[in-house]
Amino acid sequence: MKEITQVVKAYEDAINQNRIVGSICDVCHETYVPPRPICINCGSSKIDITTVEGEGKVVTWTVIHIAPPTHIDKVPYILAIVELTNGQKLTGILSLAEGQAPEFDMEVVAGFEEAEEGAKRLRWIPKS
Repeated sequence: MKEITQVVKAYEDAINQNRIVGSICDVCHETYVPPRPICINCGSSKIDITTVEGEGKVVTWTVIHIAPPTHIDKVPYILAIVELTNGQKLTGILSLAEGQAPEFDMEVVAGFEEAEEGAKRLRWIPKS
């Protein structure tokens, strides 16, 4: 349980520093985003935290109309799955200009938005 807590903390700390991290296995060198305490490929717990590039393409999305209390004032909003340049996929809110629609393969970059509780949240923003 301690390993899971450390990995989650590393991910949250990185988001608060405007970056995305993953785990890289010391044995087989596979990278996972978000980071995991154990390598899915070989089962090793020998992992390091590494910064990953915060850009990719939209794979798919859904429009959220019923949200948890922390996001009730944002509905409707778009939750997108983005395939990063390293091949990993990461979910986050897609921030579009009014009237702009999501598109498959839309190129996006990571953005970071201050939340009410002081922590930052990942947002996907279309590349200009």
